[in-house]
Amino acid sequence: MTEQLSADVRRRIARICHEVAEDAADLVPDVVDTIRAEIPDYALVPLADHRAWVTEQFRELLHDIAEQRPPRPAQVEGVRELSRARARQGLPIEMLLDAVHITSRETWNRVLLRTRERDPELVGHLVYMVDLVWTWVRVVTGAASDAYSETLRSSQVSQANLRHRFLRSLTAADADADPPAPLARGLGYDPDGAFLALCTPAEAWPEDRLDRMQRALAGTGGAVHCVALGAVVIVLAQRADEERIARRIRELASEEVPIGVGMVRPGLAGAVESITDAEAALARTSPERPTARFTDDWLAIGLARQAERLAPLFADAVRTARRSPHLRGAVEAFADNGLSIAGAGRALQLHPNSVAYRLDRWRDLTGWDVRTGEGLVASLTALRLYPSAAGTAQDG
Repeated sequence: MTEQLSADVRRRIARICHEVAEDAADLVPDVVDTIRAEIPDYALVPLADHRAWVTEQFRELLHDIAEQRPPRPAQVEGVRELSRARARQGLPIEMLLDAVHITSRETWNRVLLRTRERDPELVGHLVYMVDLVWTWVRVVTGAASDAYSETLRSSQVSQANLRHRFLRSLTAADADADPPAPLARGLGYDPDGAFLALCTPAEAWPEDRLDRMQRALAGTGGAVHCVALGAVVIVLAQRADEERIARRIRELASEEVPIGVGMVRPGLAGAVESITDAEAALARTSPERPTARFTDDWLAIGLARQAERLAPLFADAVRTARRSPHLRGAVEAFADNGLSIAGAGRALQLHPNSVAYRLDRWRDLTGWDVRTGEGLVASLTALRLYPSAAGTAQDG
């Protein structure tokens, strides 16, 4: 449509574009701030690197509008190289493309604003440049998508192999296994740093969904990798937020998947222990409690191997909790509210006397008085160690 513009109008548009390009040093920081405000995960990209690329894209778009031409091959190759770098940095492709659109939008807005200030009569003619701008955006985003996909396919194969080798090396008894420290560094981990493991059932994660999980976890900050190993998918994280990781997992899952969370532990030996923690916590999940943490369930997890041997000791408590869940509720509310009968009453919406009566009934039926340290520990151990202690039948 630009052929409908006179030579004079084209010269005036070019003059405006060159003026804006000369002011890039002053204008680009605001464009970068806009991108980072609209796409918070762009914090993964170093600020100086981000500003350098936006400055280049800003100026090139302006010069191409001024010359009324699509991107040149050298520019397209520059976009492809940037896209490869963003793929290696773990930035999702959608965010990269959004950033290109935001940069183009903000660049065009600066042209409109400068035109209104310098040459208001020219504003109506700018509509003939819109097709050119969108052609530019289409070419740039197409090149970015292609290069990103190529890099991702290549890196996914090598990274997936590296992740499996690393996990195997952590737990291998074979003296010929790869040493884990170099593999850890290859994945972005600090071998001496603190590790956090999460586990979720492998059956919920077919290969394509597991690939999507890895891409999503790359945007959570830090070093985060997931591997299907036997019956579980292990997520091993460093310098990343547990809640953010769990949220990404649930967003990708087709249903409410259970998640076991290990304890943060230092070093590669700690990584192994955290994985063990997470697997044990996963076994404590239920439909009512889809996330279990080792730091919350350590007592039951620690005693789990002795559960059968200790069962006779806790039989009365388990039977009482199953038959009279209202008594179980009173014990748990008492423990969860500072060993306060009044606090437990508020939590259960009961009069304190009713709570006290239920605690007395618990003592009479189990032999354990939760007002004493020994009775409270024994009661809570029974309730945590034997999930079957939860029931629906009522018995006074």
